[in-house]
Parts: sequence; structure tokens; C-alpha cells
Amino acid sequence: MKIIGYPDDLIPRVAAASLGTCQDRPACVKLLEGLAAAEKAFESITWNRVMLHALAKPEPLDDDVISTYEAEVAKVVNLMFRKLKTVNALAAEAAKDLGVLTKAHPKATVAKKALAFAKSVPAVTAKLIKTFEEAIAKDRKDISARLAKDEAAYEKQRKADQKAQAKDSPFVNPFEKKGIEEILKSNKLTLLLHAVAEQGKTGENIEFLSITRKGVDQKNAPKLYKVFINQNSAKGLNIDDHLRNDFLNGIDSGAYTDALKSIRTHVLKVVNEDTLPRARKLDETALRKLGYK
Repeated sequence: MKIIGYPDDLIPRVAAASLGTCQDRPACVKLLEGLAAAEKAFESITWNRVMLHALAKPEPLDDDVISTYEAEVAKVVNLMFRKLKTVNALAAEAAKDLGVLTKAHPKATVAKKALAFAKSVPAVTAKLIKTFEEAIAKDRKDISARLAKDEAAYEKQRKADQKAQAKDSPFVNPFEKKGIEEILKSNKLTLLLHAVAEQGKTGENIEFLSITRKGVDQKNAPKLYKVFINQNSAKGLNIDDHLRNDFLNGIDSGAYTDALKSIRTHVLKVVNEDTLPRARKLDETALRKLGYK
């Protein structure tokens, strides 16, 4: 926020000059007192707390900068807002009083000038409040943008550090100490294991286990049969015929689920005894050729 000037019309001595001899009327006296309180509240603003010089510096924005800014807005700027709103009410009372006076004395130019001033006060205070509110809104937007930028920079550095650390650390096979069910929960590892299985012409095993990990509803059972269980399919599993028949015959009744469990058990056995051990033996170079990052 840049330093905002205080309107001359709200300065008590300027206002007193506009009110002329009417300034001694009770309603005008209260208005001048209200203007003095508002000016005092404005002068209480510590500008270096809301000017956010830290935004221009390359260092990450400190939380203390934000808390100091918000505290100044909450305690001082908002107090000024309240004082200005009080001024509006007092100006309305003064205008009402001066209106009666000008009606009683139509040719009293001083009273007319004082009335015009009292009526003009709300527009001046509204403009000042709006200026502050727009500045605060912009500051908060700038703070949010800077925090996002700092967070992005931190995350970028964290990843760079993590990558550097990984280069210095010995390679660990991603399948080491992981069971097939845990692997299937990771899309990245599932795709990598599928690439390993494809080398042994058994990629359909991994696809089948991945698709059926959470079961298969009756609506999709025919499609599963067509793609993986039918022996004439390009991705047909190497399973006993009785398992194929049990699955097919059980689709309409819903009994296919028992056959599905048996098929999964068989495929899991094959993967655990062949595909997974082969994957665990591969070194970093071999895995990277298969897409490991």
C-alpha cells in the first residue's frame, strides 16, 4: 500500500472555515469533534507496517510481515473506518440542523455554505474508505500471489534436492520388499511390472489383476470374459478350461465371482513365481529402458 493522503475537507480547521460562524452550533460542534477523532485515527496509521516493502525483496515473504500488516489493518485502519462512519452520521445531523436554519433565513449565505459542506462530507469519506479498501484488496492479492510463488520455488528446490540426493544414493529396485497387491495399488509400478511381463509374453496377467483388483460387477463380467478368459482372445489367460466354463456359466446367476477368485489366485501364483522375481532382479539400467523414472 502506498501512502494515502487525507482529504483537506475532512481536516477540522478546513471544515471550520467552511462552516463559518455556524461552527458554534451544537450539531456543527459535534461534527468538528467527529472530524478531529477521524483525523487522529488516520494519523495513527504506521505506514511502514502496511507498505509491504518485503514484496520487492527476493527472500521468501516472512509470516511476521503478513501478521503485522493484518494487525495494522484490523486495529488502526478499521478504527479510522468506524470514525469516518460516525462523521457521516454527525454530518447528517448537522445538515438537518443547517437545513432548518437556511429555511428560516433564506438569504443567509454563510448558513447555505455550511449546509453544502455538511452534505458533501459523506461523499468525501466514502471516497477515502473506497481508496483504502481497494488498496487493501490489492495488497492481499499481491500477498497471495507472492506466497504461491514462494511455495512454488520451495517445491522446485525440494524436488531438485530430492533428485540430487537420489543420484547420490544407491539404486533400490522399486519392486523390492513389495507384494503384488501393493504394487497393483500404484499405477506407476503396475505399468512397469506390465512392461516386465510383456518381455515374457504374459502382460495380460498384470492387466487382468489390475482390472479385477476391486472385483468386477455383473454388468462388466461378459466383457471380462471376452477379453481375458475366452481362450480364443488375444489376451486370453493360460488357465484351465473348467475355470473358463465356471466363469461363463455363472455370469447370469452371479456365481461367476467364485470362479473369478479362483482365476485370480491362479494368475497371482504365476506372477509371484515368475514375473515378480524377474522384475526384482533387474538393475537400474534395465528398468529405465522399460520406462522407470
